[in-house]
Amino acid sequence: MIKFFRNIRKKLLAEGNTSKYLKYAIGEIVLVVIGILIALQINNWNENRLEQNEEIKLLENLKIDFQQTILEFEGMNNNRRSILSANYTLTDIISNSNFSSEISIDSLLATTFIVPTFNGKSGSLMVLLNSGKINLLENDKLKSLLFSWPSEVEDMTEGEIDSKLLTNQNYIPIIRKYADLSYIIRANTILPIDVKLRKSNIEKDYNGLFNNKEFENLLYHLELYTLDNIQETKSLIGIAETIVEIINKEIKSK
Repeated sequence: MIKFFRNIRKKLLAEGNTSKYLKYAIGEIVLVVIGILIALQINNWNENRLEQNEEIKLLENLKIDFQQTILEFEGMNNNRRSILSANYTLTDIISNSNFSSEISIDSLLATTFIVPTFNGKSGSLMVLLNSGKINLLENDKLKSLLFSWPSEVEDMTEGEIDSKLLTNQNYIPIIRKYADLSYIIRANTILPIDVKLRKSNIEKDYNGLFNNKEFENLLYHLELYTLDNIQETKSLIGIAETIVEIINKEIKSK
């Protein structure tokens, strides 16, 4: 093709027709410019297509991560409701001074030892935030929710940490003075813990435990933390569900 145009230019120059040569030269330039513009357009279209495919893949990965997070949060709150139920039963026993109740106190105490915590992080979200690929997402509301997600999770985990510290540093040490922890741990019904059965010389004194005002106050304190953790997690579930809903619409629109 280049040789073809070169021959035409030579012919026009040989004829000495300057006007025709100039017109031809201008036409050739126009053709070259049009060709460049078409090539750029094709290249832009191809890049946009690749970016859109990458965006869809990122959205799908985010969707999976947040769906799993919702399930984890719901499981944590189910455990917290079991903890609250055990807490309420223990405070009822204290209120009624029914320390010889047939209800398994070991099992109730074991349940209140548990502090559900969220350790998962969205790998897809971390990739987006750390790599800057979050700018590939077109939906501004989705980007805003994703940017704020880490701080929302941090707020929730702060409450979990407070609850865990209170349990480990204050609540359990009081119970240790009046109970055999090996029996309590073995009576756990939430976590799959296999505790070896062995003889113990520790005598239970639940009458003394339930008459300890600090123990009763700690039950109320832990109740407050658990209720707050449930509410914080519910709020995160709502945000995660909104994120998944937006992602579904974005994928569908592509």
